[in-house]
Amino acid sequence: MAKITLYNEQPMAATYVPNIFIDEYMTQANGEYVKVYLYLLRSISQADCSFSLSQIADHFDCTERDILRALKYWEKLQLFRLEYDENRNLSGICFLTESSRSLPPAAQPEQKDLSNRFIQAASPRKSSCSLDDLKRFCEKDDVRELVFITEQYLGRTLNQSDLNIIFFWYDELQFSIELIEFLIENCVAKGHTSLHYMQKIAEDYAARQIHTVDEARQLMNQNSAVYCAVMKAFGIRGRNLVPSETSFLNTWSGKMGFSVDLISEACTRTINTIHEPSFGYANSILEKWHKQGVHTLDDVKKADETYQQNQHGKRSRSGAPAASNRFINFKQRDNNYDEIQKMLIQNSLQ
Repeated sequence: MAKITLYNEQPMAATYVPNIFIDEYMTQANGEYVKVYLYLLRSISQADCSFSLSQIADHFDCTERDILRALKYWEKLQLFRLEYDENRNLSGICFLTESSRSLPPAAQPEQKDLSNRFIQAASPRKSSCSLDDLKRFCEKDDVRELVFITEQYLGRTLNQSDLNIIFFWYDELQFSIELIEFLIENCVAKGHTSLHYMQKIAEDYAARQIHTVDEARQLMNQNSAVYCAVMKAFGIRGRNLVPSETSFLNTWSGKMGFSVDLISEACTRTINTIHEPSFGYANSILEKWHKQGVHTLDDVKKADETYQQNQHGKRSRSGAPAASNRFINFKQRDNNYDEIQKMLIQNSLQ
């Protein structure tokens, strides 16, 4: 069994479990997957740690397939990258940084440039904010009230990093205090208390040019309908969608502009085809429809009919009808069987 090297450029003296993992990933993952991830997080505190799948499986009293399934789950969420040797054996597990996590695989840095994804906290794309800026911001009466309400929602005192994020929404994204309060209240109501998660929602608002509470509420209702439709079509129960999955929903309903019915139809076709929920497969269907200019279920029906006609035409041109024509075009012999019989009788009498 090949050895697997788990490495990190910055050895740690302690095991850190960040709030973002607890808030956004741990609560939605299988408990066995969480144990495997925490074990790797502990192991990476060593400068160099080598082990095999069988050793991890023995440690947790499970199968190597169970361990590999957990590793692929976390890789899908882009928390780390699995590396393989020339024989396709697992040879390395590399924790990703926040920046490399958002890049497509082909654009990610080389192995040596990657470090623990959780060493540095993610920060919103913003210009630097001085303490004086924050002080003037927090002196506003409506901001003081917002800070108080937010602390009540989160159950803790806001630190400078938290205030930086809120100031970014107010100063850079030009959100009103009312819109910021609505954003925070809505996220907390859904069980998301991480301001880094709220930052993603804020950026989505900005991309969609949401500037009022009414516009945000309308978007929330639309997203809620899409969310429920996808959960139902995929048969997902007992967990919430993770951020990487909800980003697909935002693309489908926002960038592509698909209705709930079309998104649900794509998810249903995914289940009927590959018999398991796959956001990537559903995305390929919707991308194809988007390129074809499909916007309604009637358009889907017409596209299906066109596809069937094209397939029928291909089968016809492939030679299937030609096989039947061999019987139709066969030149039959024009023989007189009575005359032949007489000739045979005469020959036998001679």
